[in-house]
Amino acid sequence: SLSLSSYPAPPYSPLGCRSVIESNQRRRAPIDYCYLRPHHIAAVNSLCSHFFWPGIDVSECLQYPDYSVVVLYRKLVIACAFMTPDAKEKEAYIPFFIVHPDWRRAGIGSFMLYHLIQTCTGKDITLHVPATSPSMLLFKRFGFQPEECVLDFYHRYHPSWNTQSKHAYFMRLKH
Repeated sequence: SLSLSSYPAPPYSPLGCRSVIESNQRRRAPIDYCYLRPHHIAAVNSLCSHFFWPGIDVSECLQYPDYSVVVLYRKLVIACAFMTPDAKEKEAYIPFFIVHPDWRRAGIGSFMLYHLIQTCTGKDITLHVPATSPSMLLFKRFGFQPEECVLDFYHRYHPSWNTQSKHAYFMRLKH
């Protein structure tokens, strides 16, 4: 289960997490998993805007705090995931799922996905994943199956200079 964090998270640093880690090599700290709280919004929006597209606002995810995960190292937001539990009848949707690249392959994504799946039993869970994203392997490992390739899914979100794939796979975990 998640533990709630009571301290405010600072805005995400676009320089990455390495400077924090290098300056604190002698003093390790735990990774904290908590629910989305109002004081996380600025840092989470910054992380999502940096790795997805500009202008993301996850404030509406505060409606469903039990269907969220914010991951902190010290007070730095390093990952987050959100689910809308009532996207459709008997279907939940994961709109955002991100682990900072410096923290990938540490089990953080697996923990977040496991938590979201456990909070939404009895419903199918769906999501869109970029066609070139390695996270598709994580979703498949948890039982998600691609149902459709959606051409230009991210076209309306990504700026024209963005080189990431604009195509997505629509994936479903059936319950």
